[in-house]
Amino acid sequence: MFINNSMAEHLASIHGTEKDRINCPFFFKIGACRHGDKCSRLHNRPSSSQTILLVNFYKNPALSAPIGKDGLPELKDPYTVQYKFERFYKDILEELSYFGEVENISICDNLSDHMIGNVYVKFCNDKSAMRALKSVNGRFYAKRPIVAETSPVTDFRESTCRQYEDNTCNRGGYCNFMHLKALKRSLRNTIYGCSKKRVEKSKKKND
Repeated sequence: MFINNSMAEHLASIHGTEKDRINCPFFFKIGACRHGDKCSRLHNRPSSSQTILLVNFYKNPALSAPIGKDGLPELKDPYTVQYKFERFYKDILEELSYFGEVENISICDNLSDHMIGNVYVKFCNDKSAMRALKSVNGRFYAKRPIVAETSPVTDFRESTCRQYEDNTCNRGGYCNFMHLKALKRSLRNTIYGCSKKRVEKSKKKND
């Protein structure tokens, strides 16, 4: 079967969108799909990527929280939850920075099975990401095995729920787009500054 230029351009323009009847748009945008292996469309996982996904890695405290009147988990002590989350974030950034500069870490606050606890780590280049993936996959963290895989997601603007950011999403934790846990800007600047210095120091040591 021969495909002319106009057809190739059309296929490229709809790739990863709802009009694409071959490739799963949700997997393309989010790196996960609620249908899993039963999805009628293809889940194309890249052989190499800037982003690695640590599957269900963050232990969301909502799993053990009592259910509120609205049917959603009700966290009794949000300050402690945020403190533990920040410790987790710093721990992960510090560990993964040994493999290269980390551009961003995105942690899902969603509750659906295919997204809960998903941690997306975007490195500044593919080489660092692949080194990290090979090192951490199969290791244990807090007595839980780490499942790491490459992710097609590199632009998180298309993956995140805009309504959640505006505090107007009515789907709650079961939204199909990412609800990313927030990190204080001041803390973010501090820990990423330390991470960058650690990477630069490591580079000088290896030169």
